[in-house]
Amino acid sequence: MRRTIIASVCFSTVALSSGCASYRTSSNIESGSEPIAATKKVPIFEGASDPGKKFRTTQKIEVSIKKLTLFHADPTKEQANTELEKRASALGCDAITNAQYQAGIGLTTWGYIDAQGNCAKFE
Repeated sequence: MRRTIIASVCFSTVALSSGCASYRTSSNIESGSEPIAATKKVPIFEGASDPGKKFRTTQKIEVSIKKLTLFHADPTKEQANTELEKRASALGCDAITNAQYQAGIGLTTWGYIDAQGNCAKFE
């Protein structure tokens, strides 16, 4: 009986504390050792939406957000947009065009959302 209680307490402690871990974010735009912070609001246009101004595409931006435990909520589109904005701001983009999203469960993660778009600079 005592072993069962000890095992239950240990399992509960591990299960509850593992939910405190954060999400893991990766991107094709690396920040080096410093975290990237968005310095300006960058509009995001999904799919074939047009920003309404002439622009040129300079680079593709890709981000992936993965939850580390079963106990976390699934990563959201808002989290993906925040990461896209950070990368676009660091590159000096005026907008992100052709944004696309894909979410699911992977072999090495409990849940993920991948987002990609094109860095657009207005002419």
